[in-house]
Amino acid sequence: MMKKNVFMRSDAIPFIAFIVTLAFFTIASAGRMLSIYNLGKLIDQSMIIIVIGCGAIFVVAQGSIDLSVGVNLALSGVVSMWATLQIGAPILLIPISIIIGTIFGILNGFVVSKLKVPSFILTISLLIGVRGVVNFIQTKVDTSYIPDSLRILNEPYVKIPMFIVIILVMAYVFEYTKAGRYSQSIGENEIVAKFVGVPITKMKILAFMLSGMMAGMAAIFSIVTVGGTSQSMGSFAEMRVSIAIFLGGVLASGGKSARFYKMLLGAFSVTMIVNGLAIIGFPETQISQTVEGILLLLILFVTRLFTLHDRKRGLSATDDTSNDTDPEAGESANVS
Repeated sequence: MMKKNVFMRSDAIPFIAFIVTLAFFTIASAGRMLSIYNLGKLIDQSMIIIVIGCGAIFVVAQGSIDLSVGVNLALSGVVSMWATLQIGAPILLIPISIIIGTIFGILNGFVVSKLKVPSFILTISLLIGVRGVVNFIQTKVDTSYIPDSLRILNEPYVKIPMFIVIILVMAYVFEYTKAGRYSQSIGENEIVAKFVGVPITKMKILAFMLSGMMAGMAAIFSIVTVGGTSQSMGSFAEMRVSIAIFLGGVLASGGKSARFYKMLLGAFSVTMIVNGLAIIGFPETQISQTVEGILLLLILFVTRLFTLHDRKRGLSATDDTSNDTDPEAGESANVS
C-alpha cells in the first residue's frame, strides 16, 4: 500500500539555492540578469550540462559517479565529425555521436558491474587517459567545422524543441519507470535491492549506458553551438554536471535523494552563478571557480544536515512508498 509522499527539508534545498542565487545576481546586476537577452543565454549555456545530467543522474542515484562524460562528449564529437566529413553525409553526425557515446557508457558499466572497479577510479582514469587520445586525434585531423547543412540544428526553433523532448523523455524514464526506481534502490541499499530481485548488474550497465548516450547527444549540442570541434571540447563538463547534481541537493550516496527536478534546478543554478559573476565583472576566472567550489561545499553540508535531521524524525527518503518484495510490481526498488 502506498503512503503519502512526504516533502522533506532537504527537498527544499535546490529551490532555496535557485531562488537565492537568482535574487542575488538580479540585484547585483541591477536587473540585467533577467533581461530577455541574458535569459536566452542562460538557457543556451545550461543545455549541455542538463543533457549530460539527464543520463548522469541514473549513475549518481546508484551511489556511483561518471567523471568520464566530458571526454566521452569530446571523443564522440571529434570522431563523429571526422567520420561524417569522410563519408560525406552530414546527417550521420547525430547517430554516430550517440552510438559512440553509448558504447563508451556500456563499457564503463561493464567494468564497474562485472569487474567491480569503483566508478570514481575508473572514470577519473578515463578522464585523464581518453583526453590524451582526443587531443591526438584532433591534432591529426585538425579542427573540423560543421557542414552548412547542419547549422539549422543551432536554430532556436530546432534546438529548443529537441532539448525539451530530451528532458521530458529522460524525466519520465527516471521518475516513472523501473530504470529510475531500481537505480534509486541500489543507492539506498544495494544488498537489500539484490535480495528483493533488482537486477544489479543490468541496472548498473544501463545507468552508465544512459550516461554515455546523453554525453554523445551533448556532443551534438556542443558542435552545433560552437560550430565545430576542438581540443578543449568537453573540458570540465564532468565537473559542471557533478556540481549541478550535488548543488541540486542530491547526496553522493544517491538513493531517494536523487530526483530529476533537483538536477534541473542545480544546472540552472550553477549556470546562473557563472553567468552572474561574468555580468558583475568576474568572468570565468579563479574567482568564479572559487565561488562555485565554496557554494557546492555549503550546499552539500546543508543538504546532509537536513537529511540527517529528517531521518531522525522518521522521514527517511524511502518513506514515500511501502516495501514490496515483488520487484515486478515496480515497488521493490523503493527499499530502505
